[in-house]
Amino acid sequence: MLARVRRWGNGLAIRLRKSDADIAGVTQGDLVRVTIVRIAKRGGLDLSTLPTIADPDPTGSVNHDRHLYGRRS
Repeated sequence: MLARVRRWGNGLAIRLRKSDADIAGVTQGDLVRVTIVRIAKRGGLDLSTLPTIADPDPTGSVNHDRHLYGRRS
């Protein structure tokens, strides 16, 4: 089961659906052990795996900024 941590009063809470609590046999006041495993957000992209493009012109980024933003170096 996945659950989202939410603000609850002055703290954080993980709420369980009644159906999930019933399946697990958990009722109000029960002591439970929670193991937290953070999952990656969907659609994330690891940019370190992408190839880079080397620009042989060392002033390439300066010219790019000047063209787009009118900046002068």
